[in-house]
Amino acid sequence: MTTKKLPGFVPDPRYWTDWQLACRLGCTPQTMHRKIGKLDGFPKKDPEFGWDSIAVEAYFNRRSGLTLQAATNENIAAETWDDLLNGSNQSAIR
Repeated sequence: MTTKKLPGFVPDPRYWTDWQLACRLGCTPQTMHRKIGKLDGFPKKDPEFGWDSIAVEAYFNRRSGLTLQAATNENIAAETWDDLLNGSNQSAIR
């Protein structure tokens, strides 16, 4: 029996197991493989680590029409609004 090569450091939750990805898709691992087989451009599973959660989320964002620029603009607007409410960024108030 071969053992899996463990990486030196894996950012938690960067990589998902089959069960975690299946829960994200709302199905079981058996039906998940059929479901993702029908999706064009779905990220491939890394044999050593598992499913890359960042690539999977980026895939779903692209399919839903949310681009990185739109997500970044939302985050900047939310941070600016929080700064105004908290008064931590005085230059934003002026």
